[in-house]
Amino acid sequence: MKKKKKILDGIKIIDMTRVYTGPFCSQILADLGADIIKVEDIGPNSNERSWPPFAPGTQEATYFIGLNRGKRSLELNLKEEQARKIFYDLVKDADIVMENYAPGVADKLLVGYQDCKKVKSDIIYLSISAFGQYGPLYKLPGYDMLAQAMGGLMSITGYPEMPLRVGSSLGDVISGLYGCIGILGALNYRNTTGEGQRIDVALVDSIFTCLENNVPAYTITGRAPKRQGSRHPDGGPYDVYKCKDGFVCVVASNEKLWGSLCRLMSVPDMAVDSKFNSNEARLKNIEEMTEFINKWMSNYTVEEMVSMLREARVAVAPILEVPQICESENTKARNMLVEFEHATAGKVKVVGNPIKFGAYDALAELPPPYKGQHTKDILLELGYNEDQVDKMIKTGVIGDGFITRSPKRL
Repeated sequence: MKKKKKILDGIKIIDMTRVYTGPFCSQILADLGADIIKVEDIGPNSNERSWPPFAPGTQEATYFIGLNRGKRSLELNLKEEQARKIFYDLVKDADIVMENYAPGVADKLLVGYQDCKKVKSDIIYLSISAFGQYGPLYKLPGYDMLAQAMGGLMSITGYPEMPLRVGSSLGDVISGLYGCIGILGALNYRNTTGEGQRIDVALVDSIFTCLENNVPAYTITGRAPKRQGSRHPDGGPYDVYKCKDGFVCVVASNEKLWGSLCRLMSVPDMAVDSKFNSNEARLKNIEEMTEFINKWMSNYTVEEMVSMLREARVAVAPILEVPQICESENTKARNMLVEFEHATAGKVKVVGNPIKFGAYDALAELPPPYKGQHTKDILLELGYNEDQVDKMIKTGVIGDGFITRSPKRL
């Protein structure tokens, strides 16, 4: 049977990114079929490779494993001129270069956009940073939580007395997605114009785009949002409610759903009561409505409540813990937990690709690499011989991960 052509077949990406946002972006591109060469520093593990927990019996970080399928790992000491020559050799045959160093670091290493453009004039170059490549804050160091704070997300997340960080690194995720969109757009632009370009994505900018109606509500009406837990600022029911043994999320904020909920609670008249017959009215009486719903739900378990509300066609969801979502039938049916055979960690399960194409299953075939796993293969592809490779290891130009690690090493 003829193998399906992948969406990004033939696209080669040199990936210098680290930690979360860049690796997340390049993993999506790997799932779409791009050839990703991950350039890593030589020496001991650092960044996401050094963070526990580790796969049992190894020093392979689960953080790294979860973000780097479909990539080949190359250890390069970019402070060495010969290593930079190898890097330029890679760029000559590449379509895209990615980095998420602090602004200016790539230029100091002589692997920035202008350096790459000299090697390949139509290169597409993605830079992801906390505050972008220009602006009054661009030189500041930054991480996801700082982006959530300065991008406005923490101002609307949490409770009146305490702002909270979203439980995952949402700034990194959104920036990685925007980076991926930017790359796909730049590839199409190059196909039509022949021109490459630099793409600049900032975590703070990306978070700012996630504030939903809070921005136009302020710029147009002057209404500044306030933190109020899981409650929606414009009406309800749209909140987390307490059952006998846990919590459920319920959305019944249009009149049809609100009427269905009222009938289920055996108070059909509440749906037409002037205190509760519109989102505006319910918002004015939100505490009374919430207390009534919580009191009613306290008589039922989460399982009972979910069953009842779904039967009544009211939008409801239990709050699943990570083990529950990993074991759920929906996760299995959607192929959202996939297994790979890692060279040193054995069988590993990671999050799958949520983009489901009709043409083929868009999922990278290569498992996450151990550090330097493909260094020798990549150099041989570039035309270097075994003696040259050995010499570069001894002189510290490249790492020797492919020699010091053996499969299944404990």
